[in-house]
Amino acid sequence: MIQKKYGLDPESSLISRLTTTPDDVMAIFREAGMAPTEHQMTKEELRIVSDAIAVLPPLHQRVLKRHLKSISFVDNMPNTAITAPITKDEPTKLFHIAFRAGILHQTISEWVTEKEKTCYNKDDSTFSISIQAGLMSALTYVLLHEGTHVVDGSLGLLNTDTIAGRPVADRFRADFSKNIWGDIRTHIWSFPDSLVVKSIFRPGGRRFELSEAERVYQGLSQAPFVSLYGSASWHEDLAELLTVYHLTQMCGQPFQVIVKKNETEIFRYDPASSMAVRRRFAGLERFYRKTG
Repeated sequence: MIQKKYGLDPESSLISRLTTTPDDVMAIFREAGMAPTEHQMTKEELRIVSDAIAVLPPLHQRVLKRHLKSISFVDNMPNTAITAPITKDEPTKLFHIAFRAGILHQTISEWVTEKEKTCYNKDDSTFSISIQAGLMSALTYVLLHEGTHVVDGSLGLLNTDTIAGRPVADRFRADFSKNIWGDIRTHIWSFPDSLVVKSIFRPGGRRFELSEAERVYQGLSQAPFVSLYGSASWHEDLAELLTVYHLTQMCGQPFQVIVKKNETEIFRYDPASSMAVRRRFAGLERFYRKTG
């Protein structure tokens, strides 16, 4: 009934749901001082979107068919993507995802490197940071990440009880957060280096100096997160973990953070090889079941 009320045909293809961006989403960008415009898609860009949809995990394919009302691409958008609820207090959740059109012409390596550099000041040219993540379209990564938010929100994977703010008694929720998260933003993991959780993605965080990068990733390599962004909240943790898992384990892509000094590599972090991360991979089995 909710799908019918909002004009969602669950049998329609995801690519057919490409539409204009809802007014309330565009208003968010305008209020931030931007002047966003709808992007006119080319045939090649439509192919890129179709390819990104095709590699989504089985649970994503099923849930997005039922809960992703629409998608759009925007020019002059301040962030990479936004997943916005279409329904408010309805028992069934429907969503719209707006993407920055520029990612259609970037590889994953280019885009994640660009994003990672926002964590650092740029005043030391002797150091550099890059991420080797293959040549697939950046949209593949971003759709996996945002699609995980839709799955999470639609199924209530990481719902909390409204009083204590802790995960409710579901095996997936409990296993995912165990010994890592106390609540949506509070870590209970014992970090060997507190610098890891002081990035701009965390409340009260800051930009690091490039000279701190080796120490940052040494610390991260001992943590259960695949990225700095994954430490922001348990929702971002799930989206990042699933995305990097899928790309590395299912699509055969690399994902390695490389720190260089004077063009010489001084540190490399491969989260898919980290035992703290790999222990969590088994918990993602739910996303790969053929039914349910």
